Amino acid sequence: MKLFFLPGNLVADLLGVTKSDDRAMIRTMIDMLFWNIVIVAGAFIVFV
Repeated sequence: MKLFFLPGNLVADLLGVTKSDDRAMIRTMIDMLFWNIVIVAGAFIVFV
């Protein structure tokens, strides 16, 4: 699970966010964006 949340945690750390609710929102947004890009890029490579 740490690997899955790593992109969001890194961004929250870089922004200096300390409140748990704020960290959760930022982590969720960044993780969704990052992993969606990874999956789309992987699908593109496989099918092209």
